[in-house]
Amino acid sequence: MSEPRATMSSDWNPQSPQQPNPAAVPWWAIERTSEVQQPSYEPEPRIPGPRHSQQPGHGHGAYEPPAPPAPPAVDITPTYRGAIVARLRRFSFLHARHAWERRRRDPLAPHGMALFYCEPSGQLYDQLRTATRIFLADEEAASLPHLLYGLAQHAREGFAADPRFDPRTAMCNKTDDMSSQAVFAGIGVVTLDTPHGDWPTAQRTARSEADLPGRCYARLIDGTMLVLDRGGELQFNAMTVECSVRDGNLQYGTPSMHWRWNPAIAETPESDPMYHVWRWMGEIGRIIDHGSRPR
Repeated sequence: MSEPRATMSSDWNPQSPQQPNPAAVPWWAIERTSEVQQPSYEPEPRIPGPRHSQQPGHGHGAYEPPAPPAPPAVDITPTYRGAIVARLRRFSFLHARHAWERRRRDPLAPHGMALFYCEPSGQLYDQLRTATRIFLADEEAASLPHLLYGLAQHAREGFAADPRFDPRTAMCNKTDDMSSQAVFAGIGVVTLDTPHGDWPTAQRTARSEADLPGRCYARLIDGTMLVLDRGGELQFNAMTVECSVRDGNLQYGTPSMHWRWNPAIAETPESDPMYHVWRWMGEIGRIIDHGSRPR
């Protein structure tokens, strides 16, 4: 199986970024505080496609190449991005708590994953649904790029083997309730490896879970890339958000949360250690986006 193309700015970007919404709702006004629940949705049935495409010179009429797939029916608004920031912040905090409590018994990996879906039947401020997964500590889960690489292989093989493959149940262990109309919108990652130190260092220096900072990444279907830094008590619990597109949420910066436009995120060079994190997040998103469409 050939390796996916290693590019940054052109991979998995089927839509153009939305224009800023001046009436966007701040992240703190739309945070969902309920715990994630076990899945109760039913995946939408898919119609299998033909095994072979018609080739020139066969059948009746001229050959017509298949039409490109329609873009997914999801609108990534500033409000939706703000909801993702709020959800990742909560996921990061809960992951840090569980990792700290279990650091000496059945330890957890320092990384977690979230798949984002848009519930079209929901209210404007309540369209985000997530499926999440945390991992037990092992050699593979210790490296975030290698963990994402393995998840990309899992998704590719799953869709190839079974047209009913659903990453919400096959790749995640916690899922919000959502309808069969929910549309895949992107992928997120939380990690305890931060600019303030890696997870082993944090375990040695933190006095409690409140001292643990966290970092989050999100890559959405419209090409948006987000980096969130959640500080611990030593960082005054500050929250910094960097977004690759201009966003109406910029106006909601507060002393404890700063939202910045940083287009350089989308141009991460291959020499940067984060390049392969973005690369494999993009590949997972591309596989799920393509595999989840009706066939």
